[in-house]
Amino acid sequence: SDISIESWRRNVGYVAQESFLLNDTILENIRFYDSTISDEDITYAVKATHLTGLIEKLPHGLMTPVGERGVDFSGGERQRIALARVLARRPTLLVLDEATSALDNESEAKVQEVIQNLRGRVTVIIIAHRLSTVVSCDRVIALTDGAVIEEGIPQRLLEDKTSYFYRVYNLKNSEAV
Repeated sequence: SDISIESWRRNVGYVAQESFLLNDTILENIRFYDSTISDEDITYAVKATHLTGLIEKLPHGLMTPVGERGVDFSGGERQRIALARVLARRPTLLVLDEATSALDNESEAKVQEVIQNLRGRVTVIIIAHRLSTVVSCDRVIALTDGAVIEEGIPQRLLEDKTSYFYRVYNLKNSEAV
């Protein structure tokens, strides 16, 4: 009750599984109707999400239209534009809600790299069923029916053959083979 809702919202960023993109430019999709977002904030967000190389290849750079719902870009590129939108606001807490579930392995790796580079600067909460998304986290909390069934450091949980995380991780990896 001591924190205003407005202050809370300014400090929390949220990226969903399905990101909404405007039928506008990359710049306006990052700025997203917020005139207080500076060019410096945009540059930071583009670099943080590894969009620089993509944008430099485009004939109109940041002024390139994304098309209806981002149709002109891959799923990973759309997700990184949505992530840049959030990072341009410089949140202290970032919530990723199944943000990599619809991505191919290469795109997921790029998003994972973005998350790793935020370490120590932003608290990131990742909600995911895809275990490869959380294996490099500082801490994992496994929930079933709304209850915590296990928590710990992923690498330690993977060393314990009796842990839920170990069993599920190895079940998923053995199915992929």
